[in-house]
Amino acid sequence: MRYVAILAGIGLLLAVTGTAEATYYVHDGFETVWTGDYAPGWVNMEYRHGDPPIGQMMQQTAIAHSGTYGMKLIADSVPQSWMWFAGVDPESVSAVAMQKQYDPWISAWYYDEGPATPRAAAGQITAVPSWVNGYTGPAGDEDWTDIQHGARFNVQDEYYFVAAGEGHPGWQPTGVDRPLETEDPEWVQLKMQLSSADGKVHFYVNGDEVGQSYRDDYIDLGSEIGLYTMFTDPLSDWGSDKPYTIWDDFEYGSSIPEPVTMAGLMLGIGCLARYVRRRKV
Repeated sequence: MRYVAILAGIGLLLAVTGTAEATYYVHDGFETVWTGDYAPGWVNMEYRHGDPPIGQMMQQTAIAHSGTYGMKLIADSVPQSWMWFAGVDPESVSAVAMQKQYDPWISAWYYDEGPATPRAAAGQITAVPSWVNGYTGPAGDEDWTDIQHGARFNVQDEYYFVAAGEGHPGWQPTGVDRPLETEDPEWVQLKMQLSSADGKVHFYVNGDEVGQSYRDDYIDLGSEIGLYTMFTDPLSDWGSDKPYTIWDDFEYGSSIPEPVTMAGLMLGIGCLARYVRRRKV
């Protein structure tokens, strides 16, 4: 019986100490060398209306927020000439961990090289929460929940965010200015987090909150999260010098305990229950 009690104590200790430290967390600093068009664990972002634009992830050696490498996200091709975006996303995001009750978040460092004319490119982080609104739109197929946060290619004064949905107010300014000169680029941290307290997505620039979503009915941040390069269309006007953005330290996570913490908790509870039963006998 003493052995069972010791196991219970160890399990509960692992769970309690683990809960304080071991939450769901994924970081990609793009330090692993890759071949082909995508970093390990990343894919091209899908497009719900048909064939997507193609984003190409190219490793960089000269520009990095931390470590040795950053990542250059190139808008490589588009199936339709009007398209002005290309995106990529990680494959194995836990849908459970990104649920609202765990305060899920995503973050990335963006190397903002400032506005450029007449052609401009800009970077954004993005998420696609689950559809919960009963509104189906005039065509009966509305399911647009995209959230974007970062720079814009066509409005270049500051950073913006947008949370799509019925009656959404469009792009909202953050009040944080972008670098005005291409000769003076800056690293900027873009972050969004879904709050379990109010059901809204909160937006941050360099750690400071800069706004909230107009919606508060989200149930998750979604498992389709990633990075965008947006640009002045058409892509054909760019020639061989295709639009790109530079990124580093892409992170996401939530407060849900990792499997090892849950295992410790279950071990502790199970052993404690056995110990209590035996004591009663």
